[in-house]
Order: sequence, then structure tokens, then C-alpha cells
Amino acid sequence: MSTDTATADGYATGLLSKDLPTEIDRLRLLEKVYDPGTTAILDRIGAEPSWHCLEIGAGAGSIAYWLADRVPDGRVLALDIDPRYVDAEYAPQLTVSATDIADEDFPAGSFHLIHARAVFMHLPDREAILRRAVRWLAPGGRIVLEDVHFLPAADSPYPAWQQINGAWLAALAAQGIDLSWARRLPAALAAAGLDEVGVSVTPGGLGLDAVQDELLRIRMVQSGPSLVDAGLATRQQVEAARELVESHPAPDVSTYVYSAWARKPAA
Repeated sequence: MSTDTATADGYATGLLSKDLPTEIDRLRLLEKVYDPGTTAILDRIGAEPSWHCLEIGAGAGSIAYWLADRVPDGRVLALDIDPRYVDAEYAPQLTVSATDIADEDFPAGSFHLIHARAVFMHLPDREAILRRAVRWLAPGGRIVLEDVHFLPAADSPYPAWQQINGAWLAALAAQGIDLSWARRLPAALAAAGLDEVGVSVTPGGLGLDAVQDELLRIRMVQSGPSLVDAGLATRQQVEAARELVESHPAPDVSTYVYSAWARKPAA
């Protein structure tokens, strides 16, 4: 799963920094969990071979590659503030750019399809950037935005998860992430003047499947030391959460990924 934060500097040094050795593993596990839902939506849209596509927050590159395979006569521009994991040589129609979307602009009507996953919830001016993205769409073009809605940590049936997930959410909020923005996505698309708005929701959390449990284990390894250093958790709490994840407990849904899509009305 790809991400931008409120500022490029904040992302580069935060819990999701690509300087962390496990970040590539986390991103690839996110792809395993969420790519099937994303590509199903994009398949229904049906990109034409000549379309121009914009992938915002390319992460480890899977959706940029998927789009490039479907627009052999078009182009895919993949943006990320740190695109080190994206292979710019994957296809001639793929261009990779180190770009903070908060500072970017394009001519009106530049793209037939825009996609972003786990990006807008990080942006302080997300609604203004959404309006800008709508302007970048050609008439009849499509936009697909996906973000994570985090449920209250205190609602978990597992005390160890209440503690560590509460610390994680506090750290994310301190980085400027809006933990509930995702639920507002469909309404935001409609408010931006788009039509044919749709939404699907994918649950995430403990005990749902082996891939999600491994994703959460990696998260413990990656974020645990920072949570301890920040005084948000103890080493004992991090270890208890890791042991819980590795025990594959009965399912506990702690997030929903909202996937919302819409069309720009034809001129």
C-alpha cells in the first residue's frame, strides 16, 4: 500500500519511512491484501489502451505496473515522494517521478484515470487537492481513491491490542493523519462535482488471514522501537502485541479500507 504524509520531511522520518529496512516488506504485504480489491474496481472501469493514467503514491509499484500493462498506447505517471521501490524501466509507457502531490499541478484534462491508495488521509489540505485532481481529469474521466478508516483501539476484545493499537493510532495522528477521513470519501467526491459515485469496504485486522497477521507482525517490528522511544508504549506491551499476532487469534477487525470511485461529467 502506498503513502504520502502531510509533508515530505514528515514521511521520510516517520513510522512509514522507506529508510526503515522492513518498509518494503510492509508495502508488499499491503499489496497482497488490497490489490485484489483495487484491481477489481479498475477492471470494472475498463481503462482503454490509449488512456493517460495518474498513480498518486506509487509505493512498491504494483498498481502502476498493472495500469501500464493495460494502456500500451497510453501512459502512466507514477508519483511518490520517495519512489525508490518502483522500477522506472518496467515499461516504456511508465514514468516514475519523485513528487509530493501537495506541491504538484497539471493542466486541466490531463488524465483519463487517477488512482490513489492510502494517500489523501495523510494530506493536510486533502479536499483542496481533491478539487485540483478533479480538474486534472478529462471529461468522462474516472477517479478511484482508497483510504483507511481506523476503529477505536479501546473497542478491541484483546487488552494487548488495545494498548499497542492505541499507541500506533496516537503516533499516526501526531504525524497529521486523519484517522476517519476514509468514511467521508464518497461524500467528498460528490461535493467535488463528480457523479456515478460508488464505494466498497475491505476489513483489516487481527486473525483475518495469514497475510494480514504477517502484515501486523511486520508493523510491530517496524514501529515498536519508535513507540517505545516516544513514550507511547513499553517494550513489554510491544512484545505482548507481537505474541498476540503470532497466536492467530479469533478475528478482530480494527480497520476498514474505503475504496470510492466517481466519474467527471462529460462536457
